[in-house]
Amino acid sequence: METGINLILLASIVYMVLGGVHAYLTQFTKAMEPAKPEVLELNKSSHSNITTQTTLWSGSIGFHLSHSLGLFIFGLFYFALAIDNPELISSSMFFSLAIVLVPILYLFLSIKYWFIVPTIGLGLSCAFFILGLVLISP
Repeated sequence: METGINLILLASIVYMVLGGVHAYLTQFTKAMEPAKPEVLELNKSSHSNITTQTTLWSGSIGFHLSHSLGLFIFGLFYFALAIDNPELISSSMFFSLAIVLVPILYLFLSIKYWFIVPTIGLGLSCAFFILGLVLISP
């Protein structure tokens, strides 16, 4: 049981780190900016067809930050649950499904749309979450 809890804690930390690093890179570096300055200017002056109330650039920043928040909160939630009440993870159908499905979905998104660094982190944490769940289950 202890090994399973530790794997869930480790996977949760990976999620929190990925979320935190993503937010930092979005807010404090140019990492999320297009490589071509003219594309950045177009993004800052263009809007999507759904609304004129924001630009593509502002929407992109909001997306990146909300994505970061989702990763961080998911990791924090399972970190706290693994420390305070690990039995609830394995005894609740909802928490058991979420600890498997959410990481698998993030991993598929990463494989399809992102690059290798988050894919490796998400792949490892996905394996740790699933193995941790198996090890803490009765």
